[in-house]
Amino acid sequence: MKKILLFGSEKCPDCAATKELLEKHQIRYSYIDILDSLGKLKIFLHYRDTLPEFGPVKEAASIGIPFLLINDGEWVALGPPSDSLVAKLKA
Repeated sequence: MKKILLFGSEKCPDCAATKELLEKHQIRYSYIDILDSLGKLKIFLHYRDTLPEFGPVKEAASIGIPFLLINDGEWVALGPPSDSLVAKLKA
């Protein structure tokens, strides 16, 4: 079973859509609201500052949520949900 962490914010519409899509397809995940505490924000910022996938996000002055971390960094997914994301998570 994949370990899936979803970093997001309750204020982010794309994050809400990602949660809905994961739940619709019965994909288990843990949700981390980056605005819930400084500790959670620091965890997110560590990934944002160190993973190369965030390069274009930072260049665009965007936040980078929703952010899915799968199997402790085996692969990551950024941005709004898609059917291809669901297929990859179910594989």
